[in-house]
Amino acid sequence: MPLPFGLKLKRTRRYTVSSKSCLVTRIQLLNGEFVEFTLSVESTGQECLDAVAQRLELREITYFSLWYFNKQNQQRWIDLEKPLKKQLDKYGQEPTVYFGVVFYVPTVSQLQQEITRYQYYLQLKKDVLEGRIPCSIEQAVRLAGLAVQADFGDFTRYDSQEFLQKFVLFPIEWIQDERVVEEATQKVALLYQSYRGLPVPEAEMLYMQEVEKMEGYGQESFHAKDSQGADIIIGSCLDGIFVKHKTGRPPLLFRWNDINNMTHNKSFFALELANKEDTIQFQTEDMETSKYVCRMCLARHKFYKINKTACSTKARTKNTFYIGTQEQISIIYLCLVSYYIFCDSSHYSFGS
Repeated sequence: MPLPFGLKLKRTRRYTVSSKSCLVTRIQLLNGEFVEFTLSVESTGQECLDAVAQRLELREITYFSLWYFNKQNQQRWIDLEKPLKKQLDKYGQEPTVYFGVVFYVPTVSQLQQEITRYQYYLQLKKDVLEGRIPCSIEQAVRLAGLAVQADFGDFTRYDSQEFLQKFVLFPIEWIQDERVVEEATQKVALLYQSYRGLPVPEAEMLYMQEVEKMEGYGQESFHAKDSQGADIIIGSCLDGIFVKHKTGRPPLLFRWNDINNMTHNKSFFALELANKEDTIQFQTEDMETSKYVCRMCLARHKFYKINKTACSTKARTKNTFYIGTQEQISIIYLCLVSYYIFCDSSHYSFGS
């Protein structure tokens, strides 16, 4: 396919460069496909994101962004207001950029566009399979059954278990345990057969509604130390900033409404709480990490406070806002089928 503007490309160590003022940026979408865009070297992250949205015909772009792997092999979201190339040159491990969900919603029923729901579904499936959202065996089997229906449509094969073994259905940490995978795949095959007639968009919606209730949904976390020097995990979620202690102490949650501001200084990240004079400080790995944590937490603080009213209203009505009477009957039917399959230990069980 000829390139725009009659540009001739040459390879460099980091980018496909077309001229001193243009480059071709490679982006991986949530379905695994790679796309390339010709951009100016001064193009911002937002301009690149807009190009992706146009390619996908995606209007609800607010929830999405672009990310890369930094030189420490950590995922980092791009600053959309700054030139993309400069960020990748300074911090990136490689020039490839990834498209994904940066702002999660309390209830997926507030997503209006079908392509938005599809991209969101792909992100949640990726989060589950890559272990960012931990799940039990029962949850993983239910999700895998819905994912197969969503990805392949109605069951038409009698060798469904053999067919399913060709695909990644479960979290990556399970792959080494062949017995668990085999027995779980048997149950997924039964669920897949029972889902005949369930429309693909509804299977995607049921998958997302299951995941949105799970621990880890919408979280981004980092290693840090508290004021006593103890190792902790600090991160952001839909409700605010959470702190998890590795000693087993109960986790802390600072809700968005209780946070006045967030700042960073050198390697320290600080929370300024409402109605309190003191700030709470955490020490991150280095200055760049504290700067990044502060930027992302401020962005989420702004997003969730702006969207609080709309999200709260839709969360209260999510069972009737998107799903009609017929779909409600389908959900009840699916619950009964799942219950029957998991209780039928005479045929399949996960051992003693």
